[in-house]
Amino acid sequence: MRRIEVFPFGAIVFRPYRNYVIRLIAAGLFCLQITVCKSAPQSIGGPPPKLTVEQFMLQDWQRQVEYLESIGKFGRSGDDDKIIGAALTDDDSAVVVASLQVILKLERDEHLPQVLPLLKHDDAMIRWHALLIVERLASDQRLITEVARLMSDKEWLVREAAYRTLRKYSSERKTKTYFYTVLLNLKERNTSVVVEIYRTLVWYDDESAWPYVIKRSYHCKSASELILVMRELARTKTREAQVRLKTLTRSQSVIVRQEANELLREYY
Repeated sequence: MRRIEVFPFGAIVFRPYRNYVIRLIAAGLFCLQITVCKSAPQSIGGPPPKLTVEQFMLQDWQRQVEYLESIGKFGRSGDDDKIIGAALTDDDSAVVVASLQVILKLERDEHLPQVLPLLKHDDAMIRWHALLIVERLASDQRLITEVARLMSDKEWLVREAAYRTLRKYSSERKTKTYFYTVLLNLKERNTSVVVEIYRTLVWYDDESAWPYVIKRSYHCKSASELILVMRELARTKTREAQVRLKTLTRSQSVIVRQEANELLREYY
């Protein structure tokens, strides 16, 4: 039997066509008859009545998400831990993400064995939230390989989080197993990810990286990216970085000149 679900406006829609119908309704091209759907009663202002795992699984996806959000807001009790675990295997991405958000908020590391396989999930938002949990809660050095793999993920949010997470592992700073992988990824185009790459290179504290970062400073695509490079270079406090900053005090960009002068005063 197909699973059906209810939207706030009361329309019953088959799951495979949910996103399509939402777009039609938003465009005013589709009209649906309001239908009543049975769901768990909701309390106004306070936590909803507690559910068993069986009751939770009978809810439509929206009610499941609402219940998971209430656990994050009001705390766990009863079957809530089992419900969080069950939600991680749901076939609806929204329910899985809601469960991951609860785990992250409540810092429930007992769910880590179920979370780790989700780092390879097809849904980018599920991968991202799973990685955020690893960043916050996991310290197992064996996860470095998986974290490093995600530095090349298709989704920029995942790549950004992967560089941050890599910096959790002090052993990697010593072994520099993925140092050159990070260095070669300086070709990254997303500014937010580039920031984390620069920070990771500074974290490695390897002098062989500075010539590449300085070289990148000549090929930045915007003043904002150049300023990011300048800030990370300044933190190295090297002679080469100082020379590059001095040349940038003569930049055609006013904000670049100002930033270069401020960094020289702060770090040198």
